[in-house]
Amino acid sequence: MTRQLLFAIQYISIAGLLAECWVVFKKGTSNIHVYILLSCASTLVNNVGYLMQMRAASEDAYVSALQMAYLGKVWIPFSLFLTAMYLCKKKISGLMRGALAVVHLVTYGMVLMIHQNELYYRDIRFVNDGLFPQLVHKSGVWHYIYDVLLLFYIFYGLTQLLIAWRRETGKIEKKRFLMIFFALASYVVFFVLYKVTPSWSYDVTSLGYAIGMIFMYVAIFRYALLDVVSIARDYAIDEVSAGIIAVDARGKVEYYNKPALTMFPALKTDAPIVVDTLRAAIERHEPLSYEDRIFTPRENVLSHGGRESGKVYVVSDDTEHFHYVEELEEQTKRADSASKAKSSFLANMSHEIRTPINVILGMDELILRESTEPGTISYAQDIKSAGRTLLSIINDVLDLSKIEEGKLEILPTQYDLATLAGDLVNMTRPRAEDKGLRFDVFMEEGIPHLLFGDELRIRQCAMNVLTNAVKYTEKGSVLLRIEHKKRSHDRIALRFSVSDTGIGMKPEDLKRLFMPFARFEEMRNRSVEGTGLGMSITKQLLALMNSQLDVMSVYGKGSTFSFVVEQKVLDWRPVGSLNAENRRSESQQTYHELFCAPDARILVVDDMPVNLALIKGLLKRTRVQIDTAGSGAEAIALAKQNQYDAMFIDHMMPEMDGIETLHAIRELPDKTRVPCVALTANAISGAREMYLKAGFTDYLSKPVDGAKLEELLRRCLPPEKVQEVEKKETEAPSGSLPGWLYAVDGLDVRQGVSRCGTEETYLETLTIYARGAGELASELNRYCAVKDAPNAIIKVHALKSTSRAIGAEPLGAFAERLELAGKSGDTETLFSQLNNLITQLDVLGEALSPLCGKKSDQPLPPIGEARLNELYQAIRDAAADYDYQGAEDALNELDEYTIPESERGRVEAIRGLISNLDWDRIAELF
Repeated sequence: MTRQLLFAIQYISIAGLLAECWVVFKKGTSNIHVYILLSCASTLVNNVGYLMQMRAASEDAYVSALQMAYLGKVWIPFSLFLTAMYLCKKKISGLMRGALAVVHLVTYGMVLMIHQNELYYRDIRFVNDGLFPQLVHKSGVWHYIYDVLLLFYIFYGLTQLLIAWRRETGKIEKKRFLMIFFALASYVVFFVLYKVTPSWSYDVTSLGYAIGMIFMYVAIFRYALLDVVSIARDYAIDEVSAGIIAVDARGKVEYYNKPALTMFPALKTDAPIVVDTLRAAIERHEPLSYEDRIFTPRENVLSHGGRESGKVYVVSDDTEHFHYVEELEEQTKRADSASKAKSSFLANMSHEIRTPINVILGMDELILRESTEPGTISYAQDIKSAGRTLLSIINDVLDLSKIEEGKLEILPTQYDLATLAGDLVNMTRPRAEDKGLRFDVFMEEGIPHLLFGDELRIRQCAMNVLTNAVKYTEKGSVLLRIEHKKRSHDRIALRFSVSDTGIGMKPEDLKRLFMPFARFEEMRNRSVEGTGLGMSITKQLLALMNSQLDVMSVYGKGSTFSFVVEQKVLDWRPVGSLNAENRRSESQQTYHELFCAPDARILVVDDMPVNLALIKGLLKRTRVQIDTAGSGAEAIALAKQNQYDAMFIDHMMPEMDGIETLHAIRELPDKTRVPCVALTANAISGAREMYLKAGFTDYLSKPVDGAKLEELLRRCLPPEKVQEVEKKETEAPSGSLPGWLYAVDGLDVRQGVSRCGTEETYLETLTIYARGAGELASELNRYCAVKDAPNAIIKVHALKSTSRAIGAEPLGAFAERLELAGKSGDTETLFSQLNNLITQLDVLGEALSPLCGKKSDQPLPPIGEARLNELYQAIRDAAADYDYQGAEDALNELDEYTIPESERGRVEAIRGLISNLDWDRIAELF
């Protein structure tokens, strides 16, 4: 009985679908007709195919019927989805429709080749022992992908239908949507039921198609689903964004569209009041405010045969227009944010840009001192001139960016006016003499020599004016005058003026003098180098010091620039003889430690051993006791056990960074007032404020400058532990570095020695770097393999600072680029370039491998037990005294022998611990 009933339902469904296809075909050819016709036709083909499946007596017959059923079955969800999206007024692009169609075509292709692949069905078995024959199978990979697509159709389509139903206001339209929803829901319910009961021999989705067909008939015949005229009219009028209200000649509202009803819900109950409100607003020529929205109404007269037949009110929602000021403010904020991002980038790059230029100028200075060949000296002079010009331009651009960002501050310090004046003369006189100009200096008698103010910015302003005077003067002279006027018992007005016999300026050019990047008389002055930033920066710097630049100029005769800054007097004794020629710059002075503090004890925390060794080397002559920690956890443990006078903590460390370490240490008893200095390679604008806010006492940028390190440490240590030392001439460099180091590609030995302080410290630092290169490369390889971006960024950051500390600037710069890429979220660039970075690190590590004590392949003599114990004792003693060099020497001696197999593990462990300066664990090994 059940079998006959199901056959009857199948026949009835086929007949009903044929009739439905005919009705839809006769109704029209719009998009909605095409979609519904495709749905009906697909369902019809599927039901015919399934009827053949129900009657199949063999596997071949069943597979053929299945393939026919799928010819329609794959297009049913596709057509229903397009129908629902059209009714919900959701636009589906042609590209999307094409892509979905391809998926369904591929699916049907796999069904056609059901015996040639297992992507859709696998483990097929024909069974004919139930109510109807069936093909028992397991789902393939593509079957699961196709099911996911169907689930998307179901949930998204039904959701959009419900949303459209809730928004619809017309009763007929709401019922129409409800019928379509029920039709699709019927398909979905029986589809899900079939999926959860795979053991049934009857495909219940056929019942769903029959029930859904009934709901589609109701929607078409009772609720005019395919009434093309009404659909097109409503769609066109309701799609416009403006509200439309039609009023007849008597003032009665005859029609309004959906946007009008959305704007004025009162149209349903009090339409005349809405119209009166619109008329009043039009007469006042004012916008209309209604429920937090702002509308602009317009009135249009309808006429027929020369007589007025009504009016149409068009209402535009102009809320966004009237909020234009708010949008402008937002755009202004974005522009400011972009400007700050630019300025922040320039500030971040300041160190990186200036460093190579300073190296170029420094090396060029050595050529000028040591070379005796006229040609070489001439080339070096050209390099010097071009380098100084480039450095000046970069400095101007960076200073301008800081001013625009509001990050440039006036920082008063104590300074000697004679030194300032001498520097101005030393920097200006050679330029003037090169052009054949006379450079005169007048310093008023009685000016106090020791003042308090921002010497750097005063020097910069005076130098900009002097440079301009020399550039724009072809013959004659330049005069620098420094004068003063007493203002109070401890303050003076310090006046600088520069006069020249140059080209002068026209009155109209004075207005453009302070415009950034602006230069006057370009054709006449095209040979004069410069960016046009100097005067703009000078003006803004003087404004920060409550001053201004005064200009007097006569075109063709010359100009006088002057400014006055108020300074505090610290010592009224007058400036002595200027004697500028005998002053030496800081770069020419030999190194000497600033203090000695053998009773002081500090802690240095950094995850890179090379950085720890570098700081120990830089502070060696101060005789400060230094403990080191390779992680935040180790630092906290040491802080619990010992009392330190100061701590230096690296910011970026794995697991626990410097800020987290600082907070944990501050929570320890008696550790709240210990000076803590942040070590960072990111010396960006605002970094000092960030670290001070985090709780640090100060911060120090990497690569660490030895002089700045000593000066900062002297401020942090208790005064009673600091012993001043007398300056004396330092011995000449020992020249103890291996000659082959200078031939290592990508390694600037002179720069590395400069950063490490002494050749001895540099060699120690370089050795630690070489020993750790292989391990660091392995870690980076591991992080790259598992795409661990956070730890990769930390290691790349560490490689950046350590490489620059040893003078491997190209490798350090490469590491910085990858670090910036990782921090900005560009992990694709990080991991695509990381292998190149690792390769360069391996190459440099191999080049430095002779420092690690690698020997030739010749057999080494075996070590005796007595000699082994003797060297072990030497290592223990060195570890107890934190003597890196002593431990390294003993380890190098061990490398001269063949070590017994039983002791090799201990020796290698000792080697790693010495590289990490882990003295406590060395003692534990014995």
